[in-house]
Amino acid sequence: MIRIAICDDNRPFLEYEKKIVDDYLDGNRIDHVCDIYESGNALLANEARVKDYDLIVLDYQMDGLTGFDTAQRINTLCSNVAIAFATNFYDFTREGYKYRAVRYLVKQEKTFASEFCECIEFVLSHKSINEDIVLNLYDSSITVKIDDLIYIKSDDHYVKYCIKDMDTDTDHLIRRCSLDEAGKELPERFIRIHVRYIVNVKYAMRIHNGKMDVRISDDEMITLPIARNKADAVYKKFCLLKGAVL
Repeated sequence: MIRIAICDDNRPFLEYEKKIVDDYLDGNRIDHVCDIYESGNALLANEARVKDYDLIVLDYQMDGLTGFDTAQRINTLCSNVAIAFATNFYDFTREGYKYRAVRYLVKQEKTFASEFCECIEFVLSHKSINEDIVLNLYDSSITVKIDDLIYIKSDDHYVKYCIKDMDTDTDHLIRRCSLDEAGKELPERFIRIHVRYIVNVKYAMRIHNGKMDVRISDDEMITLPIARNKADAVYKKFCLLKGAVL
């Protein structure tokens, strides 16, 4: 689940931004809430709601409270919400980062949607680090940190989890489901590299000769195959996400 607020006094563009969010997250089957506001005051009227957001996108040049004014007040309420600025201008970037902006989105038709989606992806990758996931295994259920999942391997009608600091040789970490089903529960930074493997990019060390080196402990690595038909997509996603999670 990700909660996003968009604040812009241009109603048509506000609706366009919301459509980008809904289309992207629905397309990736990610539960979300996306609230829209036409002024900084409207956004700040419910302080408890503001604290619940994972990402707030602010138009820089609004009547009344500007985007920077609104960001300053948000920062006094909470320190864990990601803020992005959307604007028609290029020359306010340095000022925006005073308010811990994670992205600066210029309102250009050709690039805005893709940059906005990348911003959401970035926030999702960070949000999931400390979240728990309940794994309904073959003979029990366990709760682990998503960040501790290293990779998942498919074996006929079962999947097996490799989890940080847990014995990977045990049959305890086996679940009866398809790899597709297991993958739907995971955030964007898990990469499907092969018909049999999904890997957490945090533990992916390098790609070479159609293979991926994966760190499974401080002193041990394994090498997993990358399917030929996935090679380009895997490499692009590896490069995009690697810097966001290290």
